[in-house]
Amino acid sequence: MPQFLPFRGLRYSAAAGSLSELLAPPYDVISAAQQQALEARNEHNAVRLELAEGGEERYAAVAELLARWQSEGALIRDEEPKFSIYEQRFSEGGAYYTRRGLFALVEAQPWDEGAVKPHEYTMSGPKADRLKLLQATGVQFSPIFMIARDRAGMLAQFIDSAIRADPPDLEGTSIDGDEHRLWIVDGGSYEMRRLAPLLAESFYVADGHHRYETAVSYRDWLAASEVLPRDHPARFAMSVIVPASDSGLVIRPIHRMVAREAPANWQDLVSPRFEITHVKLIRGEHEKALELSDLLQTCDIVALDLDENQVHVLRKREGEGVSPRSSDELDSIPPNLLRYGVLEPLWGFNDEDLRAGAVAYSHAIDEVLEFLGLNPGSCAFLLNPVSVQSVLSIADRGERMPQKSTFFHPKLATGLVFSPLSP
Repeated sequence: MPQFLPFRGLRYSAAAGSLSELLAPPYDVISAAQQQALEARNEHNAVRLELAEGGEERYAAVAELLARWQSEGALIRDEEPKFSIYEQRFSEGGAYYTRRGLFALVEAQPWDEGAVKPHEYTMSGPKADRLKLLQATGVQFSPIFMIARDRAGMLAQFIDSAIRADPPDLEGTSIDGDEHRLWIVDGGSYEMRRLAPLLAESFYVADGHHRYETAVSYRDWLAASEVLPRDHPARFAMSVIVPASDSGLVIRPIHRMVAREAPANWQDLVSPRFEITHVKLIRGEHEKALELSDLLQTCDIVALDLDENQVHVLRKREGEGVSPRSSDELDSIPPNLLRYGVLEPLWGFNDEDLRAGAVAYSHAIDEVLEFLGLNPGSCAFLLNPVSVQSVLSIADRGERMPQKSTFFHPKLATGLVFSPLSP
C-alpha cells in the first residue's frame, strides 16, 4: 500500500494578494482567453507557474519567477510538515454540492505495483511537458485528485473534526464562481495515528493521471543521480484524497466529436449492436442543448449528424457485447460502447488514431453543437457519465477506460499550496 505524509508546503503569503485572485484551474482545462483573464487578476496568479507561455525557454522562466516570488516573500514555505483540509462548494445541474478532501503527499509508484490505481489511459504529449516543468522548478504546482474507499471511515471523520474545530485558514472564490476553503492541520504522530487505516488501502486516481505518471518519472530521473531516502519529497505526488462516500464526487460526461462524414451505410455497420431510432427535435433552437440532454437520459448514445442535420438515439441490444477483450462492466460504460460499437465499425479507429487526435472531446453540449456548426460534414456523439462505482471497480480489476472517459467536476484548484520536491 502507498505511504502518505504531511509536507512542508509552499504557500502564498498575504502580500501576494487575496486567494480569489491567486487561484487557477489545472493546466489542461485553461483556454487562451481564460489564461489572459487569470493573469489580469493578479501578477502572482498561479497560472503564471502552471501554464507559462513560450517555447522551451518557458520552463527556465517559470523557475526564475518562482525563485523571485520566494525572495520577495510572496511565497513562504511551512516550517513543519502539515496536512490541509480542502473544501470546494459548487453547483452542477441546478444542485449545490460540497466536496472535501485531505491534502497530503502520496507515494508515487508505477501502476504495476498496484497501490495507486488508474482508471483511464493517458497521452504522451502532456507528460513530456509536465516533466520538463518539474525538472526545471522542482515543485509540484497542481494536486492530483485521488479517491480512497475509506472503509473504516477515519478519513471522513478526520476531515469533519478539523472543520468543526476551527474556522478555515484560507477562503476564496475562483474565476468560475466556485468557493474554496482550506484548514491547515498539524501533521504530527497523533494525526498520523488517526489516519492509520488509510495505510491499508489503495488510492484511485480520479483526475491527474498525466501528472501522477510525471511524478513517477521525476522520481526515477532524480534517483538516477542521487540517493533518495524513503521519505524524500521527490518520491511523492501532492494529492487531495477524497473519501469515496463524499456526496460531492460529481462526474460529467465527455462527449465525442469526429471531423469526418459517416459512411453511407452507417446504420448497417452499427445496427448489429444497437437499436437505432431517428428522433425529430421539437423545441426551439435556443433550447436544443437542453432537449438533447433530456433525450440522453433515455438511451446509451445520442448521435448527431450521422445523416446531415439529423438526430438518432442508440440503445445497446440486450446481450450484445462490443469488445471481447474486456469485462462486462468495462464493456458497457459509455466511452467503450462508442469506441468499439460505433467509432471502430464506422471509421476503423484504433488506439493510435485516438492518441493522434482523430476524436475531439467536450463535456458541454453547447460546445458540441458549436463544433458541428463550424465543421460541416462532421458528426458528434453525446454520452452519459460513468459512475464513481464503475471507476473504482474497473480500476480494482486492473482494467482501464479509454482516454477522456471521465470529467470529475469541478477540477481541484491550483494555488492553494505547492509542494517543493526537496526536504
